[in-house]
Amino acid sequence: MTKMDAEEVLRLKVRLLTEGASLPEGHYKGRKGGAGPVGGRYFILPNNRPCGIPIRQGEMAKKYKSASLEPTDDPRIWIYDNEIELKSVPRPRFYNRKTEDEVPYYKIALLHGSKTLATTVYQACRYWKNGAQCKFCTIPTSHLSDDTILEKAPEQIVEVLLAAIDEGVVADVLLTTGTPDTHDVGLKRLMSILEAIREVSSIPIGIQFEPLVDNNMIRDVWNAGANAVGIHIESADETIREEMCPGKFQYGSLEMYHRSWQSALQYFGRGNVSTFLLHGLGEDTGRTLSLAQELAEVGVLPVITPVRPSHGSQLANYIPTYVDNLENSIDLYKKLGIILYMNRLNPENTAAGCHKCGGCTPDQEAYDWAAENQS
Repeated sequence: MTKMDAEEVLRLKVRLLTEGASLPEGHYKGRKGGAGPVGGRYFILPNNRPCGIPIRQGEMAKKYKSASLEPTDDPRIWIYDNEIELKSVPRPRFYNRKTEDEVPYYKIALLHGSKTLATTVYQACRYWKNGAQCKFCTIPTSHLSDDTILEKAPEQIVEVLLAAIDEGVVADVLLTTGTPDTHDVGLKRLMSILEAIREVSSIPIGIQFEPLVDNNMIRDVWNAGANAVGIHIESADETIREEMCPGKFQYGSLEMYHRSWQSALQYFGRGNVSTFLLHGLGEDTGRTLSLAQELAEVGVLPVITPVRPSHGSQLANYIPTYVDNLENSIDLYKKLGIILYMNRLNPENTAAGCHKCGGCTPDQEAYDWAAENQS
């Protein structure tokens, strides 16, 4: 593969995650809905780490200045922007299997990055009922389009996990969920799956949920077998959070998030508690970095991720503020890298979860750059 130093890799990943890439017609362009960033495909960068590249075509490719990503005679090797060699992550064989009741495995859990098995346990969210959903969210669309099922049973997830382990393609698990209209914000459902997995495997597991009114439940999650947690505030800029995440904003104050992060740190430790901070929503990046610094000092891993407007969300036609501002984005991530490095928060040392996969954020590359330049 193309040899690159830490700065070149950081620039490449920031560019890929903000500009995306354009594929020739007829090639798979990634899942269309669900939790987290959608509309992308996973490739391996020259640093041997994954990148979930947004795939954009036509007018959207022009707006984002998406360079071409072309296949070669070798099905594993693709060429980005006519010069940079990337490796595609192959489709796992377990996707071809079905449960006894004829549910395809890929509707139960998917391979994220190169080694994380991820699933949205409950493919709906209470905020969609009254139009208060996060404006970038597409969580119910994959269920409505029959790409997945509404709720995954513990035995289904265990069945798929064992197949993925047997195939040798997973090293950790991510469990996330849309928030049901219950006091436990979906944790009891997640814990039943944790317990089922722990009966058959010691594989590291990360879970994601909203902050809790009763933070004692975080102890229960730890006891059930989780290794890492993500409690995602989405933005450090309260004006942006109120505009983009009206339901979550009304439910969870910044103080409430801090209480849950602190409770989680007591059990999971530094680097195994994380929060997403989205980049490109018009936020004050100074506030983003200020909260990142505050969190990193106590051991919460700030995961700054370029927002990915997707069909089916209220931001489907939104153009993020990082477009045509590549140098500003790179500067943001360099500053984040210094924060992570100075606080000894290497993302690759986390146990599990989105922050372990790292496909949709340049956090790891930012840390690597800082480690090379701040030593």
